[in-house]
Amino acid sequence: MVKSDFDVIVIGGGSAGFAAVIRAAEMGKKTALIEEATIGGTCVNIGCVPSKFIIHEAFAGSNWDAVTTGRDSLVENLRNEKYINVLENYTDNVKYIHQTARFTDKKSIQLTDGRILTAGKYILTTGSRPVFPDLPGIEDIEPLDSTGLLFIKKLPKSIIIVGGRFVALELGQAFAKLGVQVTILQRSSRLIPQYDSEISESIEEVFTSQGITVITGTKLVKASKINGVKTLSYSSGDEQKEISAEQIVFATGRKGNTESLHLDRAGIKTDSAAHIVVDKYLRTSNPAVFAAGDVLSNPGLVYVAAKEGQTAAGNAFADVPVPLAYDNVPEVIFTHPQIAKAGITAAAAREKGIKVSSVKFYIADTPYGLANNDTKGLIKIIKKTDTGELLCAEIVAQDAGNMIQTLTIAIQSHMTVADITDTYFPYLTAVEGIKLGAIIFDKDVHALSCCAG
Repeated sequence: MVKSDFDVIVIGGGSAGFAAVIRAAEMGKKTALIEEATIGGTCVNIGCVPSKFIIHEAFAGSNWDAVTTGRDSLVENLRNEKYINVLENYTDNVKYIHQTARFTDKKSIQLTDGRILTAGKYILTTGSRPVFPDLPGIEDIEPLDSTGLLFIKKLPKSIIIVGGRFVALELGQAFAKLGVQVTILQRSSRLIPQYDSEISESIEEVFTSQGITVITGTKLVKASKINGVKTLSYSSGDEQKEISAEQIVFATGRKGNTESLHLDRAGIKTDSAAHIVVDKYLRTSNPAVFAAGDVLSNPGLVYVAAKEGQTAAGNAFADVPVPLAYDNVPEVIFTHPQIAKAGITAAAAREKGIKVSSVKFYIADTPYGLANNDTKGLIKIIKKTDTGELLCAEIVAQDAGNMIQTLTIAIQSHMTVADITDTYFPYLTAVEGIKLGAIIFDKDVHALSCCAG
């Protein structure tokens, strides 16, 4: 038998790739990490790091020149500290190769320089990229994707953002705060349709109060540019309308970065959006090849990608592989106020035949909200009707991102409403609202005194 060059080759140097490499190195495996572009992947270079910095600076009142300078400095620093420098800790086991790799057959890859490499296992973590819809005239308007907007040289006076989920909401609100006239054009009947309708309504009210125009229930017809004016034509009900802006941004979907891999030569299946198809153990249709991160159609979150990378590396060499579940993945949308969710929704639970009960109450009714004059936001908690076990929580609040982790752990641990009400929560904190939510399954929040159970 011919010995392979490596125990495992990881293709893709982002969060999932690094998690896989570190896990493999810790297991003592001879590992290669191959990256054709800038090391660090989407999150640190063109995704969550620059976007969250821009959001923070926009609400801090910074101007665009200061924002872009700070953005570039932060990205470079984190890329060095969390990716480039990290590799130095694994030089005994890991070889970094800055080239393009493509499969030649089910067991071999070829690099840009022509070298052929082999490994016992492969882990593909090549990520994804935004895609534009197939819309007549779209080339004429020179549309931007999220990366184009994050790194735009000069702030436009107005933008239309097509989409109504994470990226559209975060960037739309941030650029509105920077002084740009923002319109959000959403296909669905409401924003963030994966959330409860009351959450959608709550955040739409916030956006409207901040001067952001929200138009829902639309279907794009065509794009055009006349005398320098960029226009979208869309239908709404039986009417056809037009809207124009200096820049038009699409935040409507992503596609797997798989074309250059020549996956067909390795017998690896993809879906219609070029995402790699895997089983619950992250194995592809080629048993020697695993995949993780945004190249999959699973939740496109950096911490999910890291978990997938770790799991893929572990399963690649495990006698008994470990399945990866996504039921309790927490989500945070970094708007002001933030939006967060954990667990399965009431609708999803009912589809499984589970009877559910829910409560909702407003941040303004919590001691924290009263003390801080915080009148925006709400908390919705869903439980199994028969056992009281927590199933889901959705929050709109300034500190929703931190609050949701408590509920994520509670849901993961199969805690009941009674378990929550029997737990100490510090007074005058936003997270105390979780306990209030549990209490008011049986009591009226307005009939409770401070700290009352």
